[in-house]
Amino acid sequence: MLLSSFRRKRKSVETPRLLRLPARGRLLICTDLHGNLGDFRRVRELFLASLAAGEDPYLLFTGDLIHGPECEPEDWPTFLGEHYVDESGTLCEEYLALAERFAGQVGCLLGNHEHSHVGGPHTPKFWPDETAHFEEVVGEARAARYRALFAAMPLVAVSACGVAVTHAAPNARIAGPEEIDRISLEGFEQADIWEMAESQVLGALLWARECRPEVARAFLDALAGEGPRLDVVIYGHEIVSEGFERVGEEQLVLSTSFGVARPNKYYLSLDLAGRYPSVQELRVGVELLRLYP
Repeated sequence: MLLSSFRRKRKSVETPRLLRLPARGRLLICTDLHGNLGDFRRVRELFLASLAAGEDPYLLFTGDLIHGPECEPEDWPTFLGEHYVDESGTLCEEYLALAERFAGQVGCLLGNHEHSHVGGPHTPKFWPDETAHFEEVVGEARAARYRALFAAMPLVAVSACGVAVTHAAPNARIAGPEEIDRISLEGFEQADIWEMAESQVLGALLWARECRPEVARAFLDALAGEGPRLDVVIYGHEIVSEGFERVGEEQLVLSTSFGVARPNKYYLSLDLAGRYPSVQELRVGVELLRLYP
């Protein structure tokens, strides 16, 4: 079943980290929410509308569902986009409900903020230790449920339409797709977060902010293995104030929510039965759509 890996328990050593998407339907891709419940609900609305239209949609978040800023509107820095209240706990609950209701059609890749709860370094973006802060706010019972959710998340998604999806820039050198499934999440709690992007494949996939075109091309070729050719990789992690940025022919950096003004928030809608040989094939108003028209 599609996205069944999202429902695996953390204790399983066979949790797949590479998600293979189906060859038909519509793929909706949304990046970093960081606790913005309003944007999550808008994405959910778009997914349900696509479902009602008979488009057989699959909703994929690229990670960093959680950990948002907490400050009053008058203290809100402009570089964070529009003010919102961090509701990471409620967002997790509503995500879990949606994923359970539409099992096999809703999923999320692991982000560096989710990883901080299941083996990664604790992130200090908005709190000195926002990992501990989040778990204290939601309580141990809920925190345990969320850790199980995060530990089962894949790291990379691939499709027959030529598109791969990662959380951060694909600045990783791999020998083949099987290398992704062998990645362990644990053992990075004491790692220096500034060095994570240079730390093995996992660190790059969760922390890298940029990638040279030739490295992205090599990553896609290795990731495809003996399967369909991959030509495009979609990721978030980095804020693009205009909503998206094309890098070379292979990379699209997408900003759906965090750090972006409301008119510039974009999500991606792809035809899984189609073919995308270059980021130039991703057109504004067709594949690249505004979250709030």
